[in-house]
Amino acid sequence: MSTPKMDGSERYTYSDYITWPDNERFELIDGVPYLLASATPEHQEVSAQLHASFVVYLQNKECRAYAAPTDVTFEVDMNTRQTVQPDLFVMCGRYEREKRIIGVPVLVIEILSPSSAKHDLIRKMTLYQRVHVKEYWVVDPEDKLINVYLHDGLGLRWSAAYAVDDNVTPSMFEDLVIAVGTVFERR
Repeated sequence: MSTPKMDGSERYTYSDYITWPDNERFELIDGVPYLLASATPEHQEVSAQLHASFVVYLQNKECRAYAAPTDVTFEVDMNTRQTVQPDLFVMCGRYEREKRIIGVPVLVIEILSPSSAKHDLIRKMTLYQRVHVKEYWVVDPEDKLINVYLHDGLGLRWSAAYAVDDNVTPSMFEDLVIAVGTVFERR
C-alpha cells in the first residue's frame, strides 16, 4: 500500500487505487490522483438533507441514491483511469454494485467547498460531461444556491440556479420537489 505520486507525473488505474491507504480518500481523473479533504460539518448537513430527500422519494422505485464515500467507476475494467466519489448520486436501471458502483449515474450532486470548487467545477464536470451524466447539480453552501446543469447530448449546459426561496426538481423525477431553503437550514 503505497501512496500515489500527486504531481501528475504518473498515471494510475483502479487496480492501483484499491491498494492505496484506506485512511485517505482519493479520486482518479484520467489516471491522475486527487486527495480529497475531509468534509466540514456544514457540508455534511447539506449532504444529509439532500440524501434524505432522495432516499425517501426513491423508496419502492428502480433507482437508488448513494452518498460519499462510495467509489464510482464508469466501466468494469480494472484498468479504468476514472474513479470518483461524488457527494451524492443516483443510479437507475442496470448497474453493478460490489465494492464499487459501476455505471453512469443519472444525477450527480457535488457540494462546493473552498478546497473543492476548482475540482468540482472543472475536472469533475468535464468528466461527467464526457461520460454523459444526464444531470449535474453544484450546490454552493456559501451563496446558498443550487446550480443545475443538464446534458443536451453534446455536453452539460447550465439550466438554472435555485436560491433559498425556490424549489428544485430533478428533470427525471418531476414529482420530487425539494425546498432549497431546507437544504441550507442549520440543524
